[in-house]
Amino acid sequence: MGTLGQQVFTLLRLYWALEGRSRKTLAAVLLYVVVIVMLASYLFRSPDGDTWMALYWMILLFAAVNTGVLSYLQESGGRRWYYYQVAAPEAVFLAKGLHIFQLLLLVGLISGGMMGLLFGFPVGSWGMFAVTVLLTLIGLAMLFSFLAAISGQSRNAATLGTILSFPVVIGLALLAGKLSRGSLAIGLVLKDVRSDLLMLAGFDLLLAGMGLVLFAYIWRD
Repeated sequence: MGTLGQQVFTLLRLYWALEGRSRKTLAAVLLYVVVIVMLASYLFRSPDGDTWMALYWMILLFAAVNTGVLSYLQESGGRRWYYYQVAAPEAVFLAKGLHIFQLLLLVGLISGGMMGLLFGFPVGSWGMFAVTVLLTLIGLAMLFSFLAAISGQSRNAATLGTILSFPVVIGLALLAGKLSRGSLAIGLVLKDVRSDLLMLAGFDLLLAGMGLVLFAYIWRD
């Protein structure tokens, strides 16, 4: 099927084609986003910065869990066997991670845009906020791409995936929340948050490294 990059690109196109055909994952997540934002606009007429950030990360974290769970359910035994025949496990892992990352990025842009129109943008340091969101979404995508292989071996894939992801998701959420609160300030100094940024990036590298090393053994078991 070509080089690793070609395999990743081909599988990514396949994932989006399947998503465009069924629209289950994106439709379910976007419906949740619209409902939560509209409910928040009714409950919070003018939320402060901390409340704005809390709502935003609640939406993104639920979207990540929901997207990851639905990705497990879409992987039937026949489809996994097809991927086994035509692609390397590293390509499947990276393509699944990129697909989940793109879905989450789309949700993040839509939810952030809606909240900005309704409540305004409290962000003071946009660079820090953007880096925090990107690093967190990368970590969540790598996590759920890896768990897709583990949960795919179980009949209760959705339940198992949610339970296994909980400790790591909490760690990512705490770091993302701390950095996001820092981004509310204007003129944020990088050295004040350097250790938290490095820790968040370390989470991403650890999840990506574990996935690339262990995914092949779990996926082809």
